[in-house]
Amino acid sequence: MVPAGFVPSAEDVEREIEAEFRDDVREGLNSIQVQIENLRSGAVSGAETARSVRNITGTLRAQAPSGVLPGARLVLQRLDDYLGPLNDLKGHHVDDVLAFTDRLEQALEGNLEGPEATAQMVRELPLKRGFDIDFEVIIPRPVEVLLILRDRAGAHLVERELAACGLRSTNVRIPFDAFEQAYRAKPDLIIAGMELGEMTGVDLACAFTAMPPTRAIPFALLTSYKWGHPALRELPPRAALLKKGTAFGDDLALALSRFGIL
Repeated sequence: MVPAGFVPSAEDVEREIEAEFRDDVREGLNSIQVQIENLRSGAVSGAETARSVRNITGTLRAQAPSGVLPGARLVLQRLDDYLGPLNDLKGHHVDDVLAFTDRLEQALEGNLEGPEATAQMVRELPLKRGFDIDFEVIIPRPVEVLLILRDRAGAHLVERELAACGLRSTNVRIPFDAFEQAYRAKPDLIIAGMELGEMTGVDLACAFTAMPPTRAIPFALLTSYKWGHPALRELPPRAALLKKGTAFGDDLALALSRFGIL
């Protein structure tokens, strides 16, 4: 029994929050396993399974408290992104989902602590398959690209180009969330849009360049502006420009080559 007048310390509260999140994630993992088993037995369809697993993952991601189990939160975000465009789960999708859940288990056990372990983990996760691409001929590369784009349709087009090159990517729509993603995942390339609400892509480029943990990460700005435009005056000169439209693919190839990514 808790004594009358007892005031828990900040550490006690944090431990309780983490324990509750662990319990929620383990319950979610159990539910996903049940859904997968039902799919394999033919009790439910791939579409029903995709919908159920996406709902479970989305709920866990939305409820994830900041500051605790960062590895688990990162895997949940990646799994949520992977499931987003899928309307059906087929054999290879099931294998990918199980790979995500395995990494999530490892995160709960504390095996993904520290930036180095986290950065390696994200490069081993399955590629997104929600594109009209023949993934049987795509060679996955241990490359992680962080996108910071508000427009979902635009982000989808960029992700498709990256997937066609065998590159992993994840999109963050809120620029402030990108700082944690960049710090923990150590992406090989950051691509940001120009207009991001409270911040601009130029603001982000300056911030990443100013911080020692992220200043060496290559940065590309997706914009219709050209060098010399007043809006790009503060953009660090080492940044690359990716033009919107038909030139995007060529600009992306040049940027990847310039930064030594491909």
